[in-house]
Amino acid sequence: MRNIWQKYKDTIRRNCSLSNVESGDSVNYWRNTLFSTTMIFVLPLCFVALVPSLFLITFENKEYITLLHFVTIGLMLFIAFAPSVKVKVRKLIFSLTVYAFAAMLNFFTSPSSGSVLIYFYAACVFSIIIFDNKYAYWWSHLVLLISVMFGLIIHFEFWDFEYNVDMSSVNEWVAVSSNVIFVCYLSSALIPKIFIGLENHINEQNRLRNELEKSQDALQLKNAELEEYVFVASHDLQEPLRLVSSFMDKLNTKYQGQLDEKALQYIHFASEGATRMKQIILDLLDYSRAGRTTESLEKVDVNQLVSDFIDLRAKVISEKSVTIAADELPVLHVRKDGFTQVLHLLLDNAIKYSKEGTAPQLEIDATEKIEGWRFSIKDNGIGIDPKFFDKIFLIFQQLHNRNEYGGTGVGLSLAKKHVESWGGKIWVESKKGRGAIFYFTVPK
Repeated sequence: MRNIWQKYKDTIRRNCSLSNVESGDSVNYWRNTLFSTTMIFVLPLCFVALVPSLFLITFENKEYITLLHFVTIGLMLFIAFAPSVKVKVRKLIFSLTVYAFAAMLNFFTSPSSGSVLIYFYAACVFSIIIFDNKYAYWWSHLVLLISVMFGLIIHFEFWDFEYNVDMSSVNEWVAVSSNVIFVCYLSSALIPKIFIGLENHINEQNRLRNELEKSQDALQLKNAELEEYVFVASHDLQEPLRLVSSFMDKLNTKYQGQLDEKALQYIHFASEGATRMKQIILDLLDYSRAGRTTESLEKVDVNQLVSDFIDLRAKVISEKSVTIAADELPVLHVRKDGFTQVLHLLLDNAIKYSKEGTAPQLEIDATEKIEGWRFSIKDNGIGIDPKFFDKIFLIFQQLHNRNEYGGTGVGLSLAKKHVESWGGKIWVESKKGRGAIFYFTVPK
């Protein structure tokens, strides 16, 4: 039964809309979608309406109303299932059928019946919605024409309505129909304004989307060029640095015992500078590659990443008597390399900036929120002054002398770039001398 209903809906949608041609962002797409959806539910309701018609045949001998229902159902079936008929023609047949149905009910029941007159208003409003704005007043004109026609019929007594209603004058009919005519013309004036506003909004959204796509394409191109430039520059810069280090080593070896303390100190400074410069270049290269969206998502067990970190840093963990506590951590679908680098960088920092003579104690926690996961890494280290919270996430920014704590100042900026690339946030809570808690989020 479900398959039959689905096939029924698909057939009507295919016949009564242009969804396979028009963009879902266009007003016409939504006009046609409304029309096809209406047809899907109107047909079953037409068959339901046969029940009171059969009642009228049985008890009141009003066969003409049942005949009217059958004719209407036949037209609706034609609109829904007839092949090779343009959508605009189907709409026109639908609107005229509803108008004709309302007119016939007026003939056979009562022109002053509000429940019948509402058919005219409903047909007018629906036709205004499903047709282009330029046809908006056609349907109000049609209501006016039908109203005038009924007024003439009443005035010249072409039809006897007395058996249904005590109404015999044009004045009474005008009083009954004028309100319907008024709201029809009001709808013809107002509804197109709504669609014009919607169309302008959609066009503006499409324009902004196109500009954004162009900007994204240009940005991706610039990023690719920048990455290529950084890669080439880092490769070219590392070569002379290797030469500097190599010649300093040769100079130290060849002239050992011939150089005074000052010369040896200069050689040491030059070698150390070359090594530091090489590390800066490597970190800069990592930073340029961070946050790539080309890496696919994969299933990652965060518990395993923590275990891997403990294995990789076994030596320093043993030397500093580091303890790492973590409850059961989640399994996520993330870009594994980026997530791993963020987690390991924050753990490395927590160990690195520990207090002298105090064993580092790290706590890893993951809390599930509505929008995603929030991870926290708490330590008992030296802490951070709140006024430096923003500075620490900037590239090459260091709060301490490199003789105290080594590094290039790239780590936290690298973590920030990764986190923001997947739509998360990273921040810190800390007080100087009281440890720190680094937070980062992973959207679901």
